[in-house]
Amino acid sequence: MDTLTRIKELAATQFGGTPDAIDENAPVTELGIDSLGFLEFMFELEDKFGFPIPQEAVQNVKTLRELATAIDGLRVANTDTSSSPAA
Repeated sequence: MDTLTRIKELAATQFGGTPDAIDENAPVTELGIDSLGFLEFMFELEDKFGFPIPQEAVQNVKTLRELATAIDGLRVANTDTSSSPAA
């Protein structure tokens, strides 16, 4: 399952609706997600993906698609860091 699909499923669970009905290109505020809700959502995503998501990495995110892109970038960075040989 790709990152965007996982995010949409969690958004549907937390904020209501179905994953297919969520517009991943709509601003999160149009999805009924306020700043506190987004913060709680980020904690849930950290649990779901298994790594920390720094606020700096998502502070300019406006849509769920942008969020998925940011998380994919963090996942690659975490993989690269964890697979690097120790110096």
